[in-house]
Amino acid sequence: MQHNTEVENHLNVTQDILINQIAAKEDIDVATVRQILKSAENIVFGYLASIAPSEEINIKVFNGINIKRKYIKKKKYSKGMFQNIDCPEHVNVKACLSKYYNGQVNQCLFNRK
Repeated sequence: MQHNTEVENHLNVTQDILINQIAAKEDIDVATVRQILKSAENIVFGYLASIAPSEEINIKVFNGINIKRKYIKKKKYSKGMFQNIDCPEHVNVKACLSKYYNGQVNQCLFNRK
């Protein structure tokens, strides 16, 4: 019996893979790279979790890659199927790529000028 299944082509690059590649490229101990990235992660989380919720934050992680935190006020929905639903205040955190970064990736992949 033959099955027609679509095969997905994707590459999953884990943090461990990145750490090992950085360590090899820079001739640094893997544990040192892991410690540096963990410190960076803790610092980013510290900014996201400690500044007043109503203050918007934009953290530039790398050139073209940033993390944005936006405050959403408390709201009571009163229309359509969402009548009488309370949405508490909260923040949305999103990773964003700049249009320039996206363009650079496409240029590199497709030799565009």
